Amino acid sequence: MSNLQHKHTQQLDREQLVHLLAVLRKEQTADLKLTNISVLDLVNGEVSPGPIVIDQGYIAAIGPEAEELTATRTVDCKGQIAVPGFIDGHMHVETSTMTPFEFERTTLPLGTTSIVCDPHELVNVMGKPGIEWFLRCSEMMRQNMFVQVSSCVPAVAGLDINGSDFTLDEMRAYLDHPHVLGLAEVMDYPAVLNGSPTMLDKLEAFNSLNIDGHCPLLSGRELSAYVASGIQNCHETTNYQEGKEKLAKGMAVIMREGSVAKNLDALAPLITEFSSPLCLLCTDDRNPHEIAKEGHIDYMVRRLIQHHKIKPHLAYRVASWSAARHFGLQRLGLLAPGYKADINLVKNLDQVDIQRVVIGGQFVDELHLADSVAAKLDASVPPLQPTLKHKAVTEDELAIPLTAGDYHVIEIIKDELLTNHLVCHFDGKQFDREGINKLAVVERYGHQLPPAKGLVSGFSLNQGAIATSVGHDSHNIVAIGADEHSMAIAINHLIAIDGGYCVVQDGKISADLKLPLGGIMSLDSSEAITTQIVALKQAAQAIGVEVAEPFVQMSFLALPVIPSLKMTVKGLVDVDKFELIELRQETPHSAATH
Repeated sequence: MSNLQHKHTQQLDREQLVHLLAVLRKEQTADLKLTNISVLDLVNGEVSPGPIVIDQGYIAAIGPEAEELTATRTVDCKGQIAVPGFIDGHMHVETSTMTPFEFERTTLPLGTTSIVCDPHELVNVMGKPGIEWFLRCSEMMRQNMFVQVSSCVPAVAGLDINGSDFTLDEMRAYLDHPHVLGLAEVMDYPAVLNGSPTMLDKLEAFNSLNIDGHCPLLSGRELSAYVASGIQNCHETTNYQEGKEKLAKGMAVIMREGSVAKNLDALAPLITEFSSPLCLLCTDDRNPHEIAKEGHIDYMVRRLIQHHKIKPHLAYRVASWSAARHFGLQRLGLLAPGYKADINLVKNLDQVDIQRVVIGGQFVDELHLADSVAAKLDASVPPLQPTLKHKAVTEDELAIPLTAGDYHVIEIIKDELLTNHLVCHFDGKQFDREGINKLAVVERYGHQLPPAKGLVSGFSLNQGAIATSVGHDSHNIVAIGADEHSMAIAINHLIAIDGGYCVVQDGKISADLKLPLGGIMSLDSSEAITTQIVALKQAAQAIGVEVAEPFVQMSFLALPVIPSLKMTVKGLVDVDKFELIELRQETPHSAATH
């Protein structure tokens, strides 16, 4: 049976422990001593004096008892305050569009020393080779990358087509991997509630490890059933009452602040001295542009303190120790003897102004991570095979034969992955609502299915089209346009470049970003990706797009596990009922939304 005690960072090996004990007996010299430093105590909520003595990558002693210990190297920290390295409790490296090594280079200097990732984006594209590549990467990284085993590939059976199956027998093979903490987000909550034997087999296989959840807006007896099944957390909580009920039922609430889904402000009031052990932070889906502009987990801690007046020790606690305790990581998330020396040095607790970062007892700015990205990527043998296999589409295939009547329309919600389900009337010339565009989802794995077609409100294109091969979670091509001709140009461009983002204006590609790894990840630096994202945003604005993060937002229009109306290659999905519906509503509808 798999055991969390055997996972990465959980134990010092015998040689490390022997040397550390000798250091504490003053018989050996430690590796590093940080002086002129204070330490944030997340247990008592106090700031205590240093120094910190580090040996073999782990903390040997802190405070007055560390004064008398010697070290090979002593560093004057100039009055800075040491806080534990940050832990991102749930995220997908793929949705940063960066490879794991570029993500590490970009976020480790920002203080994110550990991540708990679910590689289900790449696993949906190519199956087993996707997770095996991530695990190879995890063994080569300084950043602690824990890889959860993807549970729902595809997200919901029968509602979409993805690139590969990922069977329970394949999943079981990773139970004992040192970087695997458990089962990734269980999105198919109807299968849990209905006691599906296939789903129960998965939960049983991973019941000795962590089991991550995904249950937006679930409440009452249904939430109780979901929690009773052994699922331990949820990152899809969007409002205070929803979060309070989950906490009361023993479920950890992982507060998310991604590029589109921005839930931190709504959930911050949940954080108290009582609840903080069950409150964690995550980014889920955050691209390099947002990271460059705002930050990563450091941004969330800063906002909790400055905007929500959360006490610093609580804000830093939910960014580190709470996550470590939740995932059973007994040597992470705290600055104490025997804990891994993952440390952020700040000048001011309220400002979260990180000056230097220590990972495993080494200063990140001395590791020259940028110099090793390319070599590590090559050594990891990334799966770079082509994945977009659909033939070119024609504008006739994308045409929607609209006649007078009522139509189901997806309405986006600002800063949310949730959507509204509208029913809008078409009088033969125009809709009774402005800003409705055409939407298409094109299967990309070689089945050559005709495009699925729908309608979306909230993007407000007045000409042209935008398209992406990042379509969560099956990653088919998603296109939104003012006309079929522009949509066809955009879709066919993505097929030609084997994946990415693009904008069409005046019948030409005005901006794009190539994503050659699985059609979802770039091989460029975060800075180069950011430059291209800025150009894409400007190009999208030029054709009328009003959404702040249009490509991330549109990618979730194809995810049939987040209410209320989404669209896959099989058509429109009423997520509230988990069933496919026709675009045109043939029966009268009494309300505009539901």
